Amino acid sequence: MKLLKTTFCLLTVLSFWAISAEAQEEQVLLKAERIKSDQLPPEVIAAYKQKFPSANLKQIVKLPTQVYKSDWEIDELNKPDGGDEYYSLSLSGTNVSLEALYDRKGNLIRANEVAKNVALPRKIGTYIVTNYKGYSIKKDKVKRLIEPNQVQAEWEVGIAKGSEQKRLFFDKDGNFAKEK
Repeated sequence: MKLLKTTFCLLTVLSFWAISAEAQEEQVLLKAERIKSDQLPPEVIAAYKQKFPSANLKQIVKLPTQVYKSDWEIDELNKPDGGDEYYSLSLSGTNVSLEALYDRKGNLIRANEVAKNVALPRKIGTYIVTNYKGYSIKKDKVKRLIEPNQVQAEWEVGIAKGSEQKRLFFDKDGNFAKEK
């Protein structure tokens, strides 16, 4: 959740402030801007609706290539196309919030998703019943980093037995990782 809030704050700051950049001895003004959904390319709309069908679009920030790729080294072979644009979408749904980054062709670059109080994988439930007898599940959340060819996830489950509380962490496959 902290990563999601940090990302949201960063995008908000970028949307209100212009960033100055020096390119070949001339100053270029770069900025990220909030846009409305009717300004979003249809490819991006179709892509996010397919990937996250139950999520509602809350905010869109249009990022020029130079803002998104500001940490990339630019050389003769790796010149950014000035027409490249990226779109940061803030979405939410029932017990879910996420930030997704798309290029203008609708390709998902990366998404951060946090879902709370969702159905736990059977493996996690079995582990808790077996190893924490008498404890009940109070809350849970899963954090996912979604990329085109990979999904990383971490489950956090809050359990309690009387006044004793514990937080258990599991990997994306439901394997126990640690207890706090």
